[in-house]
Amino acid sequence: MNDRISRRVFLAGSLTLGACGRTTRAGGDRGWTGGIVGASHQTGHLLRQGMTGPPVQAETADVIVAGGGMSGLIAALRLKQAGRRVKVIELEANVGGNASSSRNATSAYPWGAHYVPVPSEDMTDVCALLAELGLGKPGAWKEETLCHDPSERLWIRGHWQDGLVPSYGISAEERQQIERFFARMETYKSRRGSDNKRAFAIPVDHSSRDPEFTTLDAITMAEWLQREGFTSPELLWHINYGCRDDYGAGISLVSAWAGIHYFASRDSQELFTWPEGNGWIVNRLREQLDGDILTGHLVTRLTPDGRVEAIEASTGKRLAWQADAIVCAAPRFIAKHLVPELATSPAPDYSPWMVANLTLTGPISETWDNVLRDSRALGYVVATHQSLYPAQGPTVITYYQPLDHLPPPAAREEALKTSYESWCESILTDLERPHPDLRDHLTHLDIWLWGHAMSRPLPGVIHGETRARMRETLGKIHFAHSDMSGLSIFEEACHWGHEASRTILSV
Repeated sequence: MNDRISRRVFLAGSLTLGACGRTTRAGGDRGWTGGIVGASHQTGHLLRQGMTGPPVQAETADVIVAGGGMSGLIAALRLKQAGRRVKVIELEANVGGNASSSRNATSAYPWGAHYVPVPSEDMTDVCALLAELGLGKPGAWKEETLCHDPSERLWIRGHWQDGLVPSYGISAEERQQIERFFARMETYKSRRGSDNKRAFAIPVDHSSRDPEFTTLDAITMAEWLQREGFTSPELLWHINYGCRDDYGAGISLVSAWAGIHYFASRDSQELFTWPEGNGWIVNRLREQLDGDILTGHLVTRLTPDGRVEAIEASTGKRLAWQADAIVCAAPRFIAKHLVPELATSPAPDYSPWMVANLTLTGPISETWDNVLRDSRALGYVVATHQSLYPAQGPTVITYYQPLDHLPPPAAREEALKTSYESWCESILTDLERPHPDLRDHLTHLDIWLWGHAMSRPLPGVIHGETRARMRETLGKIHFAHSDMSGLSIFEEACHWGHEASRTILSV
């Protein structure tokens, strides 16, 4: 079935469900509950204090996975499936990292990554994992698992338009530039280097190393666009939006290689999404690792000879393991504090983000992804969109804002100092432009601050020496995190989780 509008109609007609009544609430109380929630940055900052104490007796273990994000969970699953005894140690009360999610009486909803693009057949690790999770296979993905239409729209010049490429009220010249840019991206999709690798592939390490392409990593996307004569404000906005969406930084910061990769590395426009976003995948992985995950524990030290030290965050109790192998699935800025040998090694820059979830008494959009043209934020997604009857009853919308208006350290400091009330006013003022009566329907608003949400692919990161060094093992320590690719996307986390497990199993 090619028409995604008909997908929802098809599913609604083919599944036996009870009738859904519309839930209404007269007037609204013009008040709401909520607060700033999220990761424990204060506990995490204990690493900077150099946690020390008397040594403890170490338990023996096959493999310890330090970090319960996507890459760590995938590595743990593959090792467990191969018969290894695995223990995942995670600081937070729940695993998931950037794919964390929550649930209330209305719906599940994401706190970070909220979709997975349909992979091409050559993305073998991703395809295998999604198939195991019951989503189908290349060429036969299950219709009910794909994002329903309408999937995206843009608020521009006081109107909603279908699609995220500006088309409302733009000039003929700008249309021509937009067409020329996307034609160029299609050309890059089919380009291969002398090594017969795709110019821009997923995972990144499968991309061609031909200088024709790798030299694009030495300049910013803005410089490349200027050089190629792409000057349309609407086109530049759209490209900037894409880079901010995937990288948390715009075209003036990310490399041209990364900017082009965003548009030229995928063959399909289809995607998977769930009410809880990629938390759906996390929950399936967690179920298969039942009994193998230790949450609420802060790893404090990893050594090349296999020793792992941690403390129970709530009590301060110290624990240790002597492992045959370690998977360090923490981002590099944390790994530098865990592994003494990495203390002076370089790490990527990381983009801070603010994410908010708003619970509303009724729907405000039948479209999944709703983007605002003139906003520091990226807009919002609708958690209840995948329902067969999305225009009925209360809903939750997830609002995303990369904090890229300042250098990362300054943006993090500003975010932590901003009050809940100030965040709410900023969010609601922004959303009231397309939805003037939003406050009348708001019942709950929670905010999550990500201090180091994703690595920034600045010039020189993708094809530079720093990333090459990040891939090296250190004794019994094997590293697995998406920042090892320079791009913090699901496919790269999946790749490094598989690579770590394969390396350990090959010994």
